[in-house]
Amino acid sequence: MDEDAWERPVARAQSLEGLLNLAGPLIEIATLPRAQTPVRQLLVYDPLDRPAGRGDLLVAVGVDPHGAAAEKLLRDAGAAGAAGVVLREARDGGRKQELRAVAEQAGTALLFRTAWVDWPRVITTLRAAAATGPVPGSANVPLGDLGGLARLIAVQVRGAVTIEDPDSRVLAHYAESADLDPIRIRTVTTGQVPEERQQAMSEGGFFKELWSTDRVLHRRAEGDVPERLVLAVQAGGERLGSIWVAALSGQQLPDGAAEALQVAAQLAAAHLLHHRSRHHGRSELLTEAARSVLDGRGSGALLARHSGMPADGHCAVLAVGVAGPLDDDLRVRLERHAGWHPAGPGRSSLLLPSERGVLILLAGLAPDLPTAELQVADFGRRLAADLSARLKTRALAGLGPVQDRLDHASRSRESAELALSGLLFGRAELGCATVDEVADAVALRHIVETLRELPLPVRTSVSRLVAHADQKGDRAPLDALRAYLDHSRELGRAADTLGVARTTFANRFHNKVLKISGLDVDNPDARLLAHLQLRLLDHDPTAP
Repeated sequence: MDEDAWERPVARAQSLEGLLNLAGPLIEIATLPRAQTPVRQLLVYDPLDRPAGRGDLLVAVGVDPHGAAAEKLLRDAGAAGAAGVVLREARDGGRKQELRAVAEQAGTALLFRTAWVDWPRVITTLRAAAATGPVPGSANVPLGDLGGLARLIAVQVRGAVTIEDPDSRVLAHYAESADLDPIRIRTVTTGQVPEERQQAMSEGGFFKELWSTDRVLHRRAEGDVPERLVLAVQAGGERLGSIWVAALSGQQLPDGAAEALQVAAQLAAAHLLHHRSRHHGRSELLTEAARSVLDGRGSGALLARHSGMPADGHCAVLAVGVAGPLDDDLRVRLERHAGWHPAGPGRSSLLLPSERGVLILLAGLAPDLPTAELQVADFGRRLAADLSARLKTRALAGLGPVQDRLDHASRSRESAELALSGLLFGRAELGCATVDEVADAVALRHIVETLRELPLPVRTSVSRLVAHADQKGDRAPLDALRAYLDHSRELGRAADTLGVARTTFANRFHNKVLKISGLDVDNPDARLLAHLQLRLLDHDPTAP
């Protein structure tokens, strides 16, 4: 065995730049004046604890980035020679610039926790990254290249290698011979250790032993199952994965294979952490990154870096839903078909689930505003028509106004959701609309929702009809009054809408509806209140 094939890791501190490279999209770098500063330790900042020391990376949980305490912490960190400070992301771009200036003057790194992750995840990832130490360059494997690492290990141990995550999923594998045992073949081809094999190892206590030791475990050959070596890869108390080595059929692993695997595991920690921070839950991370931008609390530049969307340039948001109830099955179908729809205008788009359906963020629209607006309107019309045909129900798209950069996309989302609410509440047969096109319906919806929260001290004409319907099981008077008011008090048109003879409708209206309700149809205030309460009843059967 070539003992000089790779450099044996030397215990030394991870540089700040190396640590941040492993942390990946969880951290946004504002300023990094001394990238190669060794990180001595990760310190969760508490003003009541001892002051920061040289090389400390301070995680400022509970420090408001918009307050004076954040500026003081940056100055104190610079004076102490700390490696840097991690703050909660500041929503205001101007405030970020102010803090950046303070950090640069203090000579310390300023880092922001991205808006879509929580502190525990940031802390565990940074702690693991700090524990890995630098990756030796002589290993000649680019950081994150697990396939290259598996090949390098296989050459050293002269066996078949799999690198697995903590759930026994295969992340990479390599063997210089195709002569593998059946379990190895099945594991590699399915990308997962066979379930029955996992269960047997779990019940036998093997996994418990694996994750509780830092030494190489050896399993003797059994029948057609060759001998195996396995070692857990952990850093900073985090389980990152495991490396398995199996002897090729008819062969034995060479002397020194266990030692080579021990060295490899120390190298693998950085590779697995890098892989996890960028690939594990990537779609979920990207979704949360986009959601934070649309909520107005995230960084457009950071979303652009991890999604490929242009940070600068025209963008817009569409809010898409369906008329009527949105059950779980319809929600899934809406998301799926919206994702299958031909790509929208511009260079890229993202789809996010929302309370009423989905949000679609379009970016890289035409540079001139009128053309960009036409692109959004055309896409909204085509999307609503396509979804309506596929879902067999009426799909609606609220169109948000075009914005000049991703940082302003939340403004488009707010208008798009208001437009969708107007389409859902109103009675116009529109497939898509801007908020201005359904402004009356949006305003009426807000009035009706306000009315829902106001208990009335008296019985109204509509409440009498509701009481009659509850007692007699007869909602016809309510339907008749609704048709009458919807058609501007024209009895004939109201009768036609309900499919009732005009004379019959007129007689029932005067002799039953008005008698039960007590409505004064000549009083505009009474008609207005009745109409509002009927609209409230349409959207809340328990009212008024």
